[in-house]
Amino acid sequence: MLTVPILVYVLGIEAHAAISFSLILVGSTALLAALLHQQGSRVAWKQGLLFVGFGTPLNFLGTYVSWRFSGALLLLLFGTLMGVAGVAMLCKRRTPGDSAKLPSIWPAVVSGAAVGFLAGFLGVGGGFLIVPSLVLFLHMPMKLATGTSLLIIAANSAVALFGHRHSLQVPWILMLELVPPTLLATSLGVKLSERCSGPQLRKAFGAFVILLGVFMVASNAATLFKR
Repeated sequence: MLTVPILVYVLGIEAHAAISFSLILVGSTALLAALLHQQGSRVAWKQGLLFVGFGTPLNFLGTYVSWRFSGALLLLLFGTLMGVAGVAMLCKRRTPGDSAKLPSIWPAVVSGAAVGFLAGFLGVGGGFLIVPSLVLFLHMPMKLATGTSLLIIAANSAVALFGHRHSLQVPWILMLELVPPTLLATSLGVKLSERCSGPQLRKAFGAFVILLGVFMVASNAATLFKR
């Protein structure tokens, strides 16, 4: 949820190019973070693989559809979805049966397909959608959802990158400058998450997603209305 806005608004990269570039950064950092979370048994492999399996075909469809939209509209949709996901996380209320309930296969199938499409469409690993899906629909504890989402993000990024291969625009020097500090910060972030409780992570996640979503909607709505 951070990579595309940073590449566009901070580094000034064109939206479509930023989407392709973000997949490399997002995929590599998510893979490292998933391996680190696995050391604490915070990755649900079964649900994660279901997400990937049912999301992959629609990931390619999302990539195909993405190029029919302008960069400003893609970022506007990106911001809107972030706002919705953030509000859902803040409004989440734990029910007594959440931790013991075993979800059926259908929430994983439907959520995986929807997130797979959006990952290809918006060129993101889908973390800001995967975490709420795992928490709200599969009733996962926040920390388990975080680790599992990273596995799904890494896979979604690889698939979406393959779909964008014909239009891949990568500033290689910039990538070499960004990847090492990003991977270092990822390992520090995993360690920090171990010190926070699940509710604290969920509230911080929701608030941050909402703020960034509002910024993206405001920025790109103005651009679209000027046309």
